[in-house]
Amino acid sequence: MNKTISEITKTECDHCGNPIRLVRIEAKVGNDTKTFCCEGCETVYSIINSLGGSYYYNLKGNTKLDPVRIEDSDADIENELVYEKFVRKSGDHEEVSVQITNIHCSACVWINEKVLNEEDGIISAQINFASGRARIKFDRSKIKISKILSLIRTIGYKPVLFSPTEGTLEKTKQLKTLLLRIGVAGFCFGNIMILSVALYSGYFSGIDLDIKRLFHYASWVFATPAYLYSGYPFMSGFLTSIRRKTLSMDFLLFLGISMAYFYSVYVTLTDIGEVYFDSVAMIYFFILIGKYFEEKARVFASDKLESILCKLPETSVRVKDSGEDTIPSSDIKIGDTIRVAPGKRIPVDAVLISEQTYVDESFLTGESLPIRKKKGDSILAGSLAMDNPALILAGSDYHASTLSSLKLRLEEALHLKPKLQILTERIASYFISVVFGLAFLCFFVWYYVSGGNLEQSLVTTISVLIVACPCALGISVPTALVTNHILNADKGVLLKNPSVVESLSKANTIFLDKTGTLTEGKFLVRQVSVADDHLPLVYRIEKEVNHPLAKSLVKYLEPFSSVKERANQIQLLNLENVPGRGVKAELEIDSNQLSVLIGNKSLLEAENVSLGSFPEGEGSLILLAVGGTYLGSFLLADEIRPGARSFVSLLKHFVPNISILSGDRYPAVKYIADSLGIEKYSSDLSPEDKRSLISSAQSKGNVVIMVGDGINDSLSLAQANVSISHTEAEDLSLEKSDVVLTSGNLNGLVHSLLSAKKTREVILQNIIISFCYNSIMLPLAMFGLMLPVICAVFMACSSLTVLLNSLSIRFRIPKWKPST
Repeated sequence: MNKTISEITKTECDHCGNPIRLVRIEAKVGNDTKTFCCEGCETVYSIINSLGGSYYYNLKGNTKLDPVRIEDSDADIENELVYEKFVRKSGDHEEVSVQITNIHCSACVWINEKVLNEEDGIISAQINFASGRARIKFDRSKIKISKILSLIRTIGYKPVLFSPTEGTLEKTKQLKTLLLRIGVAGFCFGNIMILSVALYSGYFSGIDLDIKRLFHYASWVFATPAYLYSGYPFMSGFLTSIRRKTLSMDFLLFLGISMAYFYSVYVTLTDIGEVYFDSVAMIYFFILIGKYFEEKARVFASDKLESILCKLPETSVRVKDSGEDTIPSSDIKIGDTIRVAPGKRIPVDAVLISEQTYVDESFLTGESLPIRKKKGDSILAGSLAMDNPALILAGSDYHASTLSSLKLRLEEALHLKPKLQILTERIASYFISVVFGLAFLCFFVWYYVSGGNLEQSLVTTISVLIVACPCALGISVPTALVTNHILNADKGVLLKNPSVVESLSKANTIFLDKTGTLTEGKFLVRQVSVADDHLPLVYRIEKEVNHPLAKSLVKYLEPFSSVKERANQIQLLNLENVPGRGVKAELEIDSNQLSVLIGNKSLLEAENVSLGSFPEGEGSLILLAVGGTYLGSFLLADEIRPGARSFVSLLKHFVPNISILSGDRYPAVKYIADSLGIEKYSSDLSPEDKRSLISSAQSKGNVVIMVGDGINDSLSLAQANVSISHTEAEDLSLEKSDVVLTSGNLNGLVHSLLSAKKTREVILQNIIISFCYNSIMLPLAMFGLMLPVICAVFMACSSLTVLLNSLSIRFRIPKWKPST
């Protein structure tokens, strides 16, 4: 919306319908020009218009509304249209994302989080510095989103309800505004410098007082737009600090520049001393350039997140008995048949109906080679159909796909803060207070030492205030973490917790689950000693179990129609999953109740079942007992995951201790370990045994990674320093995991290790750069050896150095050859 403010013309506000009395705001909405009585009405109109405003205003008719007062409330936001679009459920509460458009330092993050978290009804508020986005969890019965937005506005910040489609436009607008502020500061600075050349020359060779006074007034004219417009973001932060009785980086910077500006005004009016108008414009010019590059980096980070969801097509072709029709992808329901043309992306998680197709999953895995999918295989949303038209059966709706979940989890991860970032932000807040005290001490000391020289005292104080702003320290950690998150997302790795970066970089021991991690988890039944009469019992129970072995048994029994028919007549009364062992079930068949055990040897022995002989051979053994009597077994063989051998070989270069932990039989585990070249392995382990082995390794000072995917791995995942799972894993394993391999591709684990080591190295470099900068520049400024302009250049350079160092992670990660 483009808007102008003009003098009163007799008309009515297009939002509230009240007469316009003082100021008239015109805003372009599409091809129409709308008129409003205040900024509040214009803001609310833009939101309602984006949600289908014509319907709302048709219902309103000629009803007059109270004009919107942004500083008091946003009552018109309180409608179900807004809540449906922007608010989502989070457990027992609601959650909303808010883009705060003028976040530009860690102090901004701190003050907003503090105010929000102290408000009754807000459960938690976390702000991602890199994107300027707040994730707010609240109790709708105690607080409304209008009150949340009002809270943010009262401290001088501009909140906008966030949705992915509108976020890019808002960020582009911010960048354009920032460029305009830089342009104004640069224009004013250039013209003032032309005048300053004459003033500098006159300082040495003499200049007529009237000419000097003219140049001073002209410099004042040019400096004022830079001070008021280019410096507005810093002025806003300064005023907010005063209202909240806190100190911030903006407070230091704007105070220093204001001292230079008003001292120069004093000199201009009294003709006593020299002016520093050039410093005002130049300082803002250099600092805003640094802020622009910081904002560009944020936009890049945010755009990478948005591009994840943009992989999904807007429309899809649905196939029905009556023919085909094109529908919005958001209308796809579970069970719909969708036709995907070659070169198009899969809109939802689905199962392939066609005989075969090739898909490109590089958006998740980083692998460029097409992957062959056969009938019945799962395909992830966003995969690119390569060769021929593919028929798929939707397994999720549009918003519940793996891709949508990945973006949401990535957003959540970016809002969390590691301990190191919390520490640096706390140091920065204390440092600001110390600098403020030192600046005033410096003023009085210099005033005394210089014999009452006000100009020298002010210049030195201004230099201290400007050079000591800890901006570089504030961005040293978050910029590196955001870059690391983006690089991992490109390779199909989701870091759910940013604190895991430090542990990953120090890891020296890794425990690998066998089934579903090193193997495909697609078992083939090799031997069966169970009588045909008992197969329906197995089919009825295993249909309810989400485990690779159970799925393989169901797939094996599915073709037998008599087994399926008989199973449909069996009622499942109770089902208990015994992690690491199997399942217990209570069935009713022909009015008879049966107790059934399906699992490994440990399960049956624990239930005091007498066991007979077992079939020999490599593989996993599933035993069946009914009513306490052993009735036979299934021997299933698993295939090693493609690329696992080269993955283990590569992993040995980075992690010295590699072991397999498995609940499977010794022969099966030994076969996999020997095949992959892993010397250490343990078999027949319960979940408690796995956790004990990890705890034992940790007690020896090792930093442990656990990679697993089943319910039986949840205890060990929770125990490990770093827990890793993949999106095909059990929900409980995903819940316990710090890192998720979104495609199940093990190559992502190698990348996460390499990027974590480099990210930790860069974070430490950034902190050292920040401390070195302040420890060198602050004393120089206090001793009067640096002019304010030079201080501004060095402050901007320090922030840019930290920023560029963080962005360089992309090019500094060691090259490695991915497994095939």
